[in-house]
Amino acid sequence: MKASNKEASAPVARPTIAIMQMTRLGDLIQTAQAIETLKTTHPHYRVVLIARLQFAKPLGFLLNKYFDHIYTLDTASMFQDSETVGLSKPLSGLNAFLSEVKSEKIDVLVNLSFSKSSSHLASLIPAVHKVGSYHDHNNKVVMNDKWSQMLYSTVMRGALNPYSLVDLFKNIVGIKAHEPARSTKTNDQRANIIVIHPFASSERKAWKAEKWVEVIYKTLKENDKQTVTIVGAKNEILKAQVITESPLLKQFSSRLLNVTGKTSLEELSQVVASAKLFVGHDSMVGHLAAIHNTPSLTISLGNVRPHETTPYQANAYNIAPRTKCFPCFPSDDCAYTQCHHDIPYQLVSNIIKQLTSGAPIDAEWMKSSNSSFHLSSVNFYRSRFQNGYFTLDNLIDTQLDINDIFRTLYKVTWSFVLSDVEDSHPFPKLSPSTHRDLLDAMTGLQHLFELSEFGQKYSRYILEEISSSTPSISKIKEYSKKIDEIDHLQRMVQKTSPYLAPIIDYFTVRKGNLFGENVVKLTESSYYCFEENAHLSSVMYELVQNTIAEYKIIGSKTKTRSDLNK
Repeated sequence: MKASNKEASAPVARPTIAIMQMTRLGDLIQTAQAIETLKTTHPHYRVVLIARLQFAKPLGFLLNKYFDHIYTLDTASMFQDSETVGLSKPLSGLNAFLSEVKSEKIDVLVNLSFSKSSSHLASLIPAVHKVGSYHDHNNKVVMNDKWSQMLYSTVMRGALNPYSLVDLFKNIVGIKAHEPARSTKTNDQRANIIVIHPFASSERKAWKAEKWVEVIYKTLKENDKQTVTIVGAKNEILKAQVITESPLLKQFSSRLLNVTGKTSLEELSQVVASAKLFVGHDSMVGHLAAIHNTPSLTISLGNVRPHETTPYQANAYNIAPRTKCFPCFPSDDCAYTQCHHDIPYQLVSNIIKQLTSGAPIDAEWMKSSNSSFHLSSVNFYRSRFQNGYFTLDNLIDTQLDINDIFRTLYKVTWSFVLSDVEDSHPFPKLSPSTHRDLLDAMTGLQHLFELSEFGQKYSRYILEEISSSTPSISKIKEYSKKIDEIDHLQRMVQKTSPYLAPIIDYFTVRKGNLFGENVVKLTESSYYCFEENAHLSSVMYELVQNTIAEYKIIGSKTKTRSDLNK
């Protein structure tokens, strides 16, 4: 038989990927940046977004460029008056939303939200495959893909994640590392406007008004051709007025424009697109600057992690304090906010002046044009892309703190183990203190490797016992008990070697998501989990060992030169 022309020309359905991002504006913009690459490399995919109405609607001008359709959940309206009317209204709204989403034949649902509510929602949406966290039929949280497990165990647990969130989202979706194509607008093509957003989502992430007054005063005084535009949301109008009505800034009123609460997000985006520079704290405005390739300077404070949330573009600058407790967790008590005082406004003003002039900022300029006193309490980063991945380089020539050292080591380790990519970095400079920390980590890594080897051994014993002609239940229980003891001992290693937490937490998440519906399959999955943990530990051990060896070589050469000079 021969197919009819109508049958032969029937359109092939496009594969549909649904991206779930239920969090705030900044996360939505970073999600769009990840999907931008997906749409470029795989234009035949239909990509839809599932988001909350209150965040997706104002960003429609941007999201509509990257998503074929946007499904929004109006949580604010659903739960309005729920205390008086009960759950009937939320349930009705949820069912209506799910009915709409179910009209899509979703091939892959990717949950990038990593919250309990989004995991439950993901379990209610039918899809052939699911990536990220969701609940199974037994109400157990499931997270099968390795990059989601890495994000959950590292980003959600501490400050040692070396990746931008955009790169993590790309890895979860399955997009190869790729530098985004951005506007090539030159400095001369931009207006003489510095956009300043002096606010953040919490008080600990933002300077007080008086420091911003000092920065704006010095900026306008030393840059007579520049104007400053302060931007913000409606709930930040009073905070902006405290800054603009300062007597110190009265003489610059003609060059100081305050549009806080007066623009839509689309209008704000256009303001940022035409500006010569964006300056502000960690916020979605910085991510809008990255979309337009507008030069940016971010001042990171409180619980902000520069490596995760610096605007995703080359040559974005980020200044962060070296305060020991930085970055903290939102739940940490902090009465004094020492990190706010450790970033001098004079240094910020100097950097702004250099950036608006179009002159380069490098390590030499930082050292020659700024007080060593001001530089002693900060890290100053410039972004670039290496092997397609977003990277921050510290432009202050100093020995890295232990967190930065471990972030570098973890970036090499995760890239190699999870993506089979060799990501090379120069050896970090060590101090006697960080050298001791790495020596301690080597001991912990050796313990982790040995424990993983034992885990493989007892997993193998269980498999051998099950496959024997007369399997012994008591032996299987004994070997299982040994594996439980190994898991406990690994958590003990974390207490003595806290910088190994990402490996141990990742292993814990992996063990909580073993594959298989019977003892044999689960034990095999456990064996491979221990094997991967041994591999992670050995790769990390080798990196630490080589870093220490390089430190000793440099120390030996320095000592030899010193002896020759005597």
